[in-house]
Amino acid sequence: MPILSNNTLPSKVFCLRHVDIYEGIDDAERVKIAKSATMDAYGKGTILFSPHQPASDVCILKQGEVELYHLDKGKKTIFETLFPGDIFGDFGVGKTGYYAEVTRQSTICRTPTNEFLDLVKAHPEMALRLMKVLAEKTMDYEQKIASLGKSAKDQILDELMRLHDKNKNNMFAKMFHIPLRISHQKLAEKTGLNRVTVTKLLGELRDENRLKVDDKTGEIVVIE
Repeated sequence: MPILSNNTLPSKVFCLRHVDIYEGIDDAERVKIAKSATMDAYGKGTILFSPHQPASDVCILKQGEVELYHLDKGKKTIFETLFPGDIFGDFGVGKTGYYAEVTRQSTICRTPTNEFLDLVKAHPEMALRLMKVLAEKTMDYEQKIASLGKSAKDQILDELMRLHDKNKNNMFAKMFHIPLRISHQKLAEKTGLNRVTVTKLLGELRDENRLKVDDKTGEIVVIE
């Protein structure tokens, strides 16, 4: 359940204006979309959707952080971390076989899937941008799978680089400095390694000067 709603039209139009997939859509069309959209704040730990309660909207993360993961016999495997500006949810498939959980208090703008698909039909350039978004996600998943054949230390570095690149390249991160922070446990869940191994290898990577960790802010910087 949302902890706060902000369904003012200007707030929703602002959110739509700063997402790549809606680029080129004029403000009149954005206002039309915004009227049927909702914008709510969700607390940490909120499950937005799951295999048992599939998504029925296309969601834009305006603020905060959301993780997408699979859960098998109690073991969590995170396959994507979403940052402000990311789009996710149901793009017309009708089912989502994974969990979406808020990991930092988040503000999310939701558009019903059927209305989003009508918009894509009316604006073919949106379909091309959506294909690009989905292709980039597929490429990211392929790189993640390829990384499994590397050493544990290189898997950690690859994962941190993916997070760093994604964090700095989204439209909202260009407007605001959003530092990369991740706990050892979360990094373990994203790489499939155990927490003790992750902690040990992060220490080795710092000693080798392959990454820096700001002890005050917790920001992680990979040295390329």
